[in-house]
Amino acid sequence: MQRFWFLAVLVMTSSVLAQTNARVIWEPPNWDFPQDTKATVPREMLSTLRISTVAITLEKTRLDKVEHLLGGATGAEGDAGDAVQWLCLHGADGGDPWVLWLESGEINGGYIGSFEWRRLSGDAKIDGRCHALSGIAKPKLSLPLTLGMAEADVLKVLGKPSARRGERLIYLHRREWSVNGVPYDSSNIVILRVHTGEVVSIAVSKTTSS
Repeated sequence: MQRFWFLAVLVMTSSVLAQTNARVIWEPPNWDFPQDTKATVPREMLSTLRISTVAITLEKTRLDKVEHLLGGATGAEGDAGDAVQWLCLHGADGGDPWVLWLESGEINGGYIGSFEWRRLSGDAKIDGRCHALSGIAKPKLSLPLTLGMAEADVLKVLGKPSARRGERLIYLHRREWSVNGVPYDSSNIVILRVHTGEVVSIAVSKTTSS
């Protein structure tokens, strides 16, 4: 059972290596998920978001469907068994630019399995393939989490993190169950990066394996 969960995490962490401080914003950043993190969150935290009128549920909404509804071009990288596709979207909130990546790893079978929403510096350069959204299309998460919120408010919403690594607050929920003797394992990961007391990135994933 353990190997299926670690496979899901490895698909995300090995997908691509580009970071948002790269010269041009296009590829999603590396998750760099700590493998020794222990699951401490008792229930699933976050698996849905909305962009304008488009509702997205991790593991249930296809990446190509969102591309059709919102526009943009799907990027891809990796070989079979380690491939990842993504849709890069960007906008601004009160003049502060942000980027959102919707990702589908090999394990997700074309469905969105994770996303990362990240604040950008004012001088960030955006690749033309990263689709621009209007101001009203700011992502809205199913929990009251957003970029720019104070760390103290994050703790009120999510409680104590499962782990802390530098500026990152890491929350992990895991569940194991079986149906007709078939074992299943699911995980829900939320990682928030806090810089100078404010949230500058929110990354979320949900994976289910058997």
